[in-house]
Amino acid sequence: MSGPALIISFFVLAVASVASALGVILFRNAVYSALSLILTLLFLAMFYLQLGAMFIAIVQILIYAGAIMVLFLFVVTMLAADPRDPDLQDRLPWQRGVAAVLGLVLVGALSYLLLSGTPLNEAARAHGSEALSQVVAQQGNIQAFGQALFHGFSFAFEVTSLVIVVAILGALVLGRKA
Repeated sequence: MSGPALIISFFVLAVASVASALGVILFRNAVYSALSLILTLLFLAMFYLQLGAMFIAIVQILIYAGAIMVLFLFVVTMLAADPRDPDLQDRLPWQRGVAAVLGLVLVGALSYLLLSGTPLNEAARAHGSEALSQVVAQQGNIQAFGQALFHGFSFAFEVTSLVIVVAILGALVLGRKA
């Protein structure tokens, strides 16, 4: 994109992102505010694309706009339900048993990772800044990040996901009692 087109697209994105950010705080409905925040995060990803930061833009879309905000949207819609509504009766009682079995599988997998001393991929480990630069030089930025996250820190990654699930369940329980 050339200079004038880049400047025009910047100002269009700036106006749209400010409008959607105002929607986050001005909407009275929590669902509309969450949707407006998703739109604001997508506009932020477009700013990153204009700067040439493709990886950060993709992460912005996948992690923030995709995963976290959709999670918030689900929590908001679950908390907004009226528990006295007869349509919200437990129509699928077998889900509790399936959830208990899947919870036991998760606890077993995390216990196995913790107690077995699963060997870490040494290529995923970096000790000091020089070792990190060597790993990046050998594998590239994205590959080194993926190796570190899914091989070197798999237990911490799984525990973090468990903490997020517990936080959502806590919010649901507290929201239902109110």
